[in-house]
Amino acid sequence: MAVLTDSERAIATRAWVEKVFVELGVTASLDHAQIRAAVDAADDWADLNAAAYNLALPLAFRNGATIAQKTLLLTYVILRRAGIF
Repeated sequence: MAVLTDSERAIATRAWVEKVFVELGVTASLDHAQIRAAVDAADDWADLNAAAYNLALPLAFRNGATIAQKTLLLTYVILRRAGIF
């Protein structure tokens, strides 16, 4: 899975701000540039660690699941750990 484009990162930044500060009502303690830098870093980290994540999966799931399914699995686990989902 490729890293997000600059435009996609800008959209992700705006969506994160909307979700956290508007929908969830959290007081904004970060500015837009700080959030964008975090989005960039998270996207870069995901790209750099994709192979390690794939290798950590059980062989049957690794070989049988699509990239989208693998991504949804990791997302689901992370959201559960954060108490969001």
